[in-house]
Amino acid sequence: MILHLIFLLSGAAGLIYQVVWVREFGNVFGNTIHSASLVIAVFMLGLGAGGALAGAWADRRWAQRGSLLEAYGRVELAIAGLGFVISLLLPRLEALSAGVSWYTAGPHGWHVLSTASYLARYAVAVALLTPVTLLMGATLTLLIRHVVQRDLGAAGWRIGALYGANTAGAAAGCFFTDHAFIPNVGLFGTQMIAVLFNLVAAAGALRLAAAREPAGAAQAAGPAIATADGTPPAVAASRRLVALAILMSGVAAMGMEIVWFRHLTALVGSYRTVLSLILTVILVGIWLGSMAGGWLARRVGRPALLYLLSQALFVASTLAGLARADIKVVLEEQVQAYLPFLFSEGLRRDLLLLGLTLKVVVRELAVPALLMGFAYPLANATVQDAEPAVGRRAGALYLANTVGAVAGALVTGFLLLPALGMQRTVTVLAGVAALGLLPLYAAARRAAAPAGRTRPVTAAFALSGAAAAVAIGAWVALPPDHLVTRTHHLRPNETRLTVSEGLTEIVAVTALPGEGRTLVTNGHSMSGTSMISQRYMRAFAHLPLLQMDAPERALVICFGVGNTAHAATLHPGLRRVEVVDTSRQVLEHAAWFADANRDVLRDPKVAVYVNDGRQHLRMQPAGTYDMITLEPPPIAFAGMASLYSREFYALARSRLRPGGYLTQWLPAYQVPGHVAMSMVRAFVEVFPESVLLSGAMSELILMGVNGPSIELDPGRVQARLAARPAVAEDLRRVSLGTLTEIVGTFGGAAPTLVAATEPYQPITDDLPLNEYAIASRLSDNQIPRALFDVRRITAWCPRCFVAGQPRPGLEDLPAWLDIFGRLYHDASFREHYWPYRPPGTAGGIQVRFDDSTRRMIASSPYLRTIFRSPPARP
Repeated sequence: MILHLIFLLSGAAGLIYQVVWVREFGNVFGNTIHSASLVIAVFMLGLGAGGALAGAWADRRWAQRGSLLEAYGRVELAIAGLGFVISLLLPRLEALSAGVSWYTAGPHGWHVLSTASYLARYAVAVALLTPVTLLMGATLTLLIRHVVQRDLGAAGWRIGALYGANTAGAAAGCFFTDHAFIPNVGLFGTQMIAVLFNLVAAAGALRLAAAREPAGAAQAAGPAIATADGTPPAVAASRRLVALAILMSGVAAMGMEIVWFRHLTALVGSYRTVLSLILTVILVGIWLGSMAGGWLARRVGRPALLYLLSQALFVASTLAGLARADIKVVLEEQVQAYLPFLFSEGLRRDLLLLGLTLKVVVRELAVPALLMGFAYPLANATVQDAEPAVGRRAGALYLANTVGAVAGALVTGFLLLPALGMQRTVTVLAGVAALGLLPLYAAARRAAAPAGRTRPVTAAFALSGAAAAVAIGAWVALPPDHLVTRTHHLRPNETRLTVSEGLTEIVAVTALPGEGRTLVTNGHSMSGTSMISQRYMRAFAHLPLLQMDAPERALVICFGVGNTAHAATLHPGLRRVEVVDTSRQVLEHAAWFADANRDVLRDPKVAVYVNDGRQHLRMQPAGTYDMITLEPPPIAFAGMASLYSREFYALARSRLRPGGYLTQWLPAYQVPGHVAMSMVRAFVEVFPESVLLSGAMSELILMGVNGPSIELDPGRVQARLAARPAVAEDLRRVSLGTLTEIVGTFGGAAPTLVAATEPYQPITDDLPLNEYAIASRLSDNQIPRALFDVRRITAWCPRCFVAGQPRPGLEDLPAWLDIFGRLYHDASFREHYWPYRPPGTAGGIQVRFDDSTRRMIASSPYLRTIFRSPPARP
């Protein structure tokens, strides 16, 4: 029992490292599927190779009567040391990664990272992770050799229990990493917890080794079932067949995991805690499945037959879970939980949100994950018949399974999903799992042939094959868009114009009368062409560029539907506009929004880069851009902290020319107020000369300058508008055509922002608080009132007033600021609820205005949009 607890700690440490290192490498290589896949592949292959090498060594050590517990303890010490070193090195590798990366021409004339860049990154990851992952993989087979000893009849149970303990630790490590450790102690502190776990495991193992009898006495205690590995060729062939079967199991299981992640994030959101929970449930299932598989092998015998049946049930349960999933059910459950959510807080609220997501995840994949856990102990129980080869055989099976898992992940993510989509990919993977029954049947039949007991094997194979065939047949009979259409809920009168699946997401384009078109990725709205959307997205480019005399080069990070990029190209002085997006598929859908973006990607001054925005910035020399603007996906989604952290802003500022501007989307309504404050704090620490603007209602913009002053000169802005007629017309179209409307976007000056955020921690690479703020669509967030103070307008625009009176062209500015000064403090502006405003709260804007202000509202399309119902009279 003590040894199993030690190995549980080791498993927890291993998963902590994996989760954190994937994230750290995201900052180093860019938050792309290529980066994550690369790190996971190196990690898993290291585990498999380490298990195989250590298994062979453990057999030799066992034969020499050496202490495997002592060897295991020393390996845990080495893992702790390497883990500590890697935790120090990873944050410092970003510049190295950029230095070995460069672009090459890709399809459509877009710039893509070269093959050599990926190879160089692979070399960095291999050099850094191979030693520690080899050691991590070695821990399993060292202990397998130790616990099996000479009792081969109990191999399945003992290996299942050991593997289960390690996987249970991995599940715990995965869960607590994202639900407790990182939000409280950051990435580095979380890695130190893993190092501590390794040290405790090492100390425990070494103490156990010192307290036990000499290895030779321990070996003699077990019954000698076999003492040689001189098995006939037919038996050796059976082992190879089992290895092939577990490899195919790895392909199907890991491929399905990739599908589950895509499918479930479309249903419940790409939140960090959701991703963690999906992996946790998978690991818990494997833990329980490995325990159950080992127990059944000991109680029932015939492990190959059990393996056959479990694989068939895996196919059937996987297809059933995916087929019945429906976004309407998920949304209905969330609506039912809304009132309990509103009236709960703290731990009670956290558990409610956890339960909501857990219900969806368990319903879809708990049974398949349980059956995945059967594979390793049952395969071992099938092949372990020679005491001198226990370690080698366990290591060979572990390597086969991890190679299959890596192949399944890469083939599914890079080939099957982009080419076939989720539904047909699931068909292929189910077919692979079903085909895996063949080598299992052949192995079981060979083993049973000498005793003449092949009938039960044939019967089990026929039953398993029939179950898998029926399940696949029912799956193939579903409508071809069954999975995709049930991950995206349409609003009343909304129509779906197109849906496609690519490398990183499911992309849909929808249309709603009166609101235009919307870009939807993985079931979540990302951008659109409504008047409100165009107003703030075009403001990202127009507002900073109008404050510069001769801007030449601009960078737009995150393309969306092209509103911001098109706005930037309208400024005649700009010679080059770079567009950077991680998703080639989003860029390829630009034509669906051509009425708004005017085919901007075909503009000769536009250069398109398919890459992570932060990585692209790192690859550019200092002082490259006059303007950098970005509107990332929802700010609480996984990976978004890399574009909102203090380190990102420092990088962006270094790439701005003197006097250059950065504009950043701040949808503060998407996160709790204290997190919004942390996000603003990160910005103002790097850009002390900054301002908070309202692009459109609560779609806020942080704007900062790489210079000593962000002061707005309305006279120069007016002159630039006259000299740039296309810009002036574009601004008029979105109700930003007058000086009053431009200056009236003001919400808060730098002194206001600094004072408001002083008590809060900034978002950093090490402490990505925004990614842990939200775990569900349910929302009752409030935009902090302290961020707004329109009375300090002169801190941004001192020349807007002359002798206390508005300058010519800004006569309506005081009234405009009065409207928004009241609005920013109104509950209807600050409070954001989903799915509906709760009973007892104000249902509309409660600001009271006089008749002259009401006439101003009536004359402005933008104000009329805000005040759809007439404002209350005084």
